[in-house]
Amino acid sequence: MPDSKPPRHIPRDGAFSGLSMPAVAHLLADGDRIVGGIARRYGEYALVLGGRVMASTESPGMAIAMLRHARVTLSSGPVPLSIDIAPDLQLPAMEEAASEGMELEAWLAALETERRERADGRGATRQ
Repeated sequence: MPDSKPPRHIPRDGAFSGLSMPAVAHLLADGDRIVGGIARRYGEYALVLGGRVMASTESPGMAIAMLRHARVTLSSGPVPLSIDIAPDLQLPAMEEAASEGMELEAWLAALETERRERADGRGATRQ
């Protein structure tokens, strides 16, 4: 007997289209091999590494900051990593920065500081 219930991971509000998550940024090895990136998922930006969603955020700026952090963290090997950001992520991040009265690079630096402080806070509670 077929199951008429939709799978649990599909939202009931109709947002699911059956298509894969569209990428708005790529983390590239050797300039062309995709090893991760940022994808749109249910109105959020998801950091995807190795085919798995590692984190998500509603902030386009934070999505770029997370991808930059992933690049730094994963760049310890001999293969150089680079980032390619599509206008579908770049422009909303620039608008977000402007709404905070900042240029994009200054906004990303502020978000990286915030990310680092949160990580330090989590580490402090585990000790």
